[in-house]
Amino acid sequence: MMNGYEYTGMDAILAGSFRAAIYCRLSKDDDLDGESASIANQRDMLENYCEKQGWEVVAVYQDDGYTGLNMERPDLKRMLKAIERRQINLVVTKDLSRLGRNYLQTGFLIEDFFPRHGVRYIAMNDGIDTMRDNNDIAPFKNILNDMYSRDISKKVLAGIMTRSRQGKFCGGTPPYGLMRDPKDKGHLIIDPDAAPVIRKIYDYALDGMGNMRIAKKLLEEKIPITRVKANTALDANYYTWGTARIGHILRNPFYKGAHLVCRTHQTGIRSGSFKFIPREDWEVIENCHEAIVSPEEWAKVQELIDRRPTIMTGNDCPYYNIFHGIIYCATCGKSMQARYEKVGRKDIDRTTKKKREPIDKAFFTCQTYNRIGCKVCSSHKIEARDLHELVLNDIQELAAQAMKDSDAFYQRLSRRMENQYRTDTSEVRAEIRRLEERNQEIDDVFLNLYTDKSKGIISEQRFLKLTDAMEQEQNSNKTRLSELNLLLHQSDEQESDVHAFIEEIRKYAAIKELDEVVLNRLIKKIMIGEVQKVDGQKIQEVKIIYNFVGEISA
Repeated sequence: MMNGYEYTGMDAILAGSFRAAIYCRLSKDDDLDGESASIANQRDMLENYCEKQGWEVVAVYQDDGYTGLNMERPDLKRMLKAIERRQINLVVTKDLSRLGRNYLQTGFLIEDFFPRHGVRYIAMNDGIDTMRDNNDIAPFKNILNDMYSRDISKKVLAGIMTRSRQGKFCGGTPPYGLMRDPKDKGHLIIDPDAAPVIRKIYDYALDGMGNMRIAKKLLEEKIPITRVKANTALDANYYTWGTARIGHILRNPFYKGAHLVCRTHQTGIRSGSFKFIPREDWEVIENCHEAIVSPEEWAKVQELIDRRPTIMTGNDCPYYNIFHGIIYCATCGKSMQARYEKVGRKDIDRTTKKKREPIDKAFFTCQTYNRIGCKVCSSHKIEARDLHELVLNDIQELAAQAMKDSDAFYQRLSRRMENQYRTDTSEVRAEIRRLEERNQEIDDVFLNLYTDKSKGIISEQRFLKLTDAMEQEQNSNKTRLSELNLLLHQSDEQESDVHAFIEEIRKYAAIKELDEVVLNRLIKKIMIGEVQKVDGQKIQEVKIIYNFVGEISA
C-alpha cells in the first residue's frame, strides 16, 4: 500500500514541477463494500495523498457508472485530451482497475500513451509508479482486472437471460405504449395514454397503409412521438414518427402480449460491439402481459408487411457514403441522407459521353424533407460528386497554405479564433497583473491596520470599518481574476488547437482523393445550405466545420 508513503529526496525537490490530475471511477460491477468505494471517498483519499507529496492538483476527473471495460468514458477522454495539450504530467488513481479493466487498452495507456506525453502514472494502492522500477506486476494486475470484469459481465448477462426467458422485462425503457408495473418492475402493463396510439398504428396497417402513409397520417393528426411536451407548437419533429419507427412498432411482438428475449447479441466483451439477430431467429415468450393488439391482428400485420414488394434492385448503387455522420442540413439541423437515382437513367453522361460512376448517381437530401416533405424543410439537394470535389479542394488549399507559410497560416487561424472569443491575451495578462498587485497592496494595508489596532492606535470599530470596503474590493478582484484566468486558459487551448490542426492538415499536402479516415480526422461537420436563385443562378452555401478550429473563412 502506498497511500501512507511519502516521497523524500529528489522527489520532494521535484514535487513543485508536477501538475497532477486525479481520476476516479465507479461502476455497478465494483464491490461497493469498503470505505473507499464511493467517488467522493476516492477523491478525498487521492487529494490528501497529493497534498502530502506537495503536488498541485490541477484537475479532478470522475466517471460514475461506467464499467472499466469501456474506455469511451467522458472524463477519461477529457483527461487524455488535457494530457495531449501538456496541461497534465502526473495522473493518480486509487488503484489500477480505476483506470480501466481492459488489459489491452489500459496497458497501452501505461506503456505507450503516458510515457510518450511525459506523464507519470501512480496507482496508489497497487504500489505502481511509472517513475520507479516497481511496475513488473502491472501487466498481471491488468489481466486479472480484465478477467474479473469478464466474469462479472458473463454472470450479469446469464441472470438477465434467465429472467427474460421467464417473461420478465429486463430492459431499460419499455416500448412505447407499455409501462412498468409499480408492484412488479419486471412486469409490463398498458400505458393508458400511449396505448391508443399503438392501436391506431396497427389499425392503419390493417387498412393496408404503408409505413410512410401511416407516418404522414400521424403528423396530420398532430399525434406526438413522445409524452414529453414540444418546445414550441410548431416543432415538426415532435410529430415526426418516421418510417423506421413505424416499422419497428409493427414488428414488435411486445404489442401482442409477448416478450422478446433479445434482439442483439454481443460479439465481444472488449469490443462492445453487437450483432442483430435475424427476425426469424428471435426467441419470443408468449402471454407475458396484457396485449394492445390481439395475436391474430399482429400476425395479419406481419403477413401484410411480408407481402409488400421489396425495393427495386435497379435502385441499388455501389456508392459508399464517406460523409455519414458529419453532413447536416443547415436549416433544420437533421442529417443529410444519401439517395440514388431511379431506375431508367442513362449510364452515359450526356455532356462528356463518359460512363457515369456510382458517385455520379448519388446525391444528398435533407432527412426531414425526405420524411415529412416541403411543409417543414426543403431538400437542400447536393450532388455527391460536387460535395466530394468541394471538400477535397478546400482541404488541398488549406494544406498548401500550411506548407507554404505555416507562420502566416497560424496567424490567420489565431486571429479568427481570437475574434470568435474576443480575447486579447496581452490585455488579459496586464489586467491579471494589475489585480494581483492590487490584492497584494490590500494585504499590506490589512497588515498595517491590524498592527495599529493591536497597538491601540485605532479602535476595533474603526479597524472593521476601514477593512470592510477593502475586503469587498479584494473579493471582487478574486472573482474577476477567476474569470480572466478562464479566458487565458481558453486562449491557451485555442493556441494548442491551432497548432494541432496545422500539424494535422500538413499531413494531407499531397492528398488526391477523400476517404473516411481523412474526413473524420479533419472535419467535425459539414452544413449544407438551401439552394437559392440569385440573378438567375442557383447558389448553395456549404460550411465546413473543421476539428480544433471550426469554420475557416476565405
